Amino acid sequence: MKAMRLVKFPIMFLSLLAMPSTAFAAPTYSGLNTIKDVVAFQTGIVLFTINSAPASPWSTCNVNHQFTINTSSLSGQALYNNVITAQQNGKSVYVVGRGTCSLYTGAEDVDFVQINP
Repeated sequence: MKAMRLVKFPIMFLSLLAMPSTAFAAPTYSGLNTIKDVVAFQTGIVLFTINSAPASPWSTCNVNHQFTINTSSLSGQALYNNVITAQQNGKSVYVVGRGTCSLYTGAEDVDFVQINP
């Protein structure tokens, strides 16, 4: 019985270590915000700015509360649709970035945009 208790602790500890590290990572999160402006480039890149400073940890490459979307994919087009819909209807959004600025210098790549009802 004592041997069984000794085995349980390491197994439980190892199971915690096996959890994905993203479960403990802080996302780049805008907090509840509104979209200030949207710029669409001929390259398919869309740049948008949120109105106020972010609510939590922020990517060091994002310098002006700006985000980018690549509309060359269906998922990018869906994100763009959310951004335009929110802006046109004056809705607040939650924006989560990827922590990278690969599409446009100083503007963070978008992971998702959620429109607040």
